[in-house]
Parts: sequence; C-alpha cells; structure tokens
Amino acid sequence: MKKEIDDLKKCYEPQELEKYSDDDEKLAWMFFVDGCAILQAVYLRYGDDGDDDMFNFYGRLFIKNDLLTFVYSDLFLLENQLPFRVLELLTSSSDGNKFTNAIIRFIDDTVITPAEDSEWWWEQHQGERIHLLHLLRVRLLFKKEKPRRWYFPFFTEHGSSNEARTKRCQSHTIPNVKELKKVGIWLKASETSRLTDISFNPIFFIRKLCLPPISVDDSTMNLIAYEMCPDFDNDFSVSSYMCFLDLLIDEAEDVKDLRDAGILYNRLGSDEEVAKLFNKMNTDLVPSPMIYSGVKWKIHNHCKTPWINHAAQGYHTYFRSPWTVFALAGAITALLLAAFQTYFTIHQPK
Repeated sequence: MKKEIDDLKKCYEPQELEKYSDDDEKLAWMFFVDGCAILQAVYLRYGDDGDDDMFNFYGRLFIKNDLLTFVYSDLFLLENQLPFRVLELLTSSSDGNKFTNAIIRFIDDTVITPAEDSEWWWEQHQGERIHLLHLLRVRLLFKKEKPRRWYFPFFTEHGSSNEARTKRCQSHTIPNVKELKKVGIWLKASETSRLTDISFNPIFFIRKLCLPPISVDDSTMNLIAYEMCPDFDNDFSVSSYMCFLDLLIDEAEDVKDLRDAGILYNRLGSDEEVAKLFNKMNTDLVPSPMIYSGVKWKIHNHCKTPWINHAAQGYHTYFRSPWTVFALAGAITALLLAAFQTYFTIHQPK
C-alpha cells in the first residue's frame, strides 16, 4: 500500500488530502482499514466460503443485519468511493479471488436482470477499474460479445442515408405511457438490464417497446451524479436513459404501468414521488442527442400515422380486457340474431 501511495493520491483533489500531506503512513492505514471494511462487508453476504463456523467467528462485523442494507447502499455513494486499486492490492494474495468473486456478485445483485454467467463482463472489460460505482456503470452498459456470423452480400442491410440519419438525430417529442397505450404501443421489459438494449418492434398495427429494467434508488442517482462530474469524460448513457423515461412519465399512473411491465423498480417511495422526481430531472439533466434518437424517431412516426392510430384506438377500446371482448362479441351476436329475426319475419311462408 505504501509503495503505491503516490499513485493513490492522484485519485483525489489535493485539498481533500491536506491533513495527510506529511503523513503517508496514516493515509495508507486509512486506505487499508476502509478497504478491509468494504471487502468484509461484501464477502459477508456474497462470499462463497463453505466453512460457516470459521466465517461466523472471523467474519462478524458486529452490526445488525438490517443495518447492512444501508451499508451496501452507501458503498455506491459518489462521495464514499475508494480507489479500486486499494481493493486489488488487498486481494492480490492467493486467496484474493474469493473476494473478487464476491464483488462481482455484489455488482450483479444490484443489476435487475444480470446474465446467467455473471463473470463474462468482468473478464471482457479491458478499461481501468476506477471504483465500485464506475464498475456498476460498466455493468449496466457493457455489451456481451457475440460470435461473428457470415452474411451474404445481398442479404446485408445497408446503413441509412445522411438524410435519414439527420432526421433520427432531430429532437422528437413522444407521449407518455398513457397516451402510448392508446395508439397501440405495448411496454415490455428487455431481456437484459443493458441500458442500450432497447427496441421498437411491429406486430401488425401494434408496436412493442422493449426497455431495459432499472431500479430507481440511490445507486442510480449517484450514477447520474458521477456522469456529471467535470473530470469524467463519458456519453451520459445513464442520464440519457433516465431522461428518456422522463418523457414517458407525467403522473403516478405512468410509473405504475412501467412497474407492472417490469421496467421500473421503485425503491424510493410512492409512485407520486417517483413521478415528481422524473419531472424534476427534465429541468436538471441534459441527455445525449444521439442516444435513443432512432427509437424516438420510430415512436414519433408511429404516433403520426392516422390509420395506425385509428386501428390501435379501436383495439384499445374493444380488446383491452376480456370483458370488453365479451361485450363486443355479445353486441355482434345480438345484431346477428336481430338481423336473422327480421329476415325470417319478412320472408316467412304465408
């Protein structure tokens, strides 16, 4: 720890370490204690040590289990981030892999729908592991590499023209969830929590909007704050996705529909509070104009197509529930019976 203390100091602003300016040993001790506390807290819940008796003796944190929930939440606070290099130094021994695996499980557990093989993103990530909050963002944005497939040239889909790209990059307004349902757009959770895993697929005159599930909690708010840091060069992916959700949310009913679809996990409070939070985000955050522009363009075009809107509204009115289907079927049956009765009354034999 002492050998790399100069590099660890570079992770902080100089004024933050003024009281440690002449005492590297005290600073190294602070890194050591904080790092051990993080590893112990994470391993206490996410470790795979089978020796329970030994762990119960050495692994006690002398803290109530319900308070550990707040500890895990505080580990993703922006102001609490510890250089990940400290954890790497502490886990560099032969037994360090079990702590690393516990950290991977801890981050995966924060994600709503992690992949079955949770270690793939850790192995494929080639960038710098800055701190736990940064790794959570990497996990939410990391795309699993798929094996390359061979395509015949005449089956290859060519890229869009410059004019089409310009249209997609323009700012398009989209209605909230309540209005989307009226024009035949269904909401469904994507298979992964990767924030770029979003699609807009047609099913006749109905459209299915698949959005990655996300938890609205302190970790998400800290990810937004992390992206807004002036020294962090990024594409504002998390902020852009939250702004996209803000377009869909106007009131508590919209939040409820997103929860029912498995897209939004509310861990902050009531649906009304979440709706107010998203509406306030619209004034504080500036999303990337490129991210999600293609999906916004497709939704905008769908809402502006008259015949699709009429068909979708008819479907929403008469087929939104089994009772409306039965009512429509009953009305049609009654009309047919009345028509038959009228026909046989007119043409009855004399």
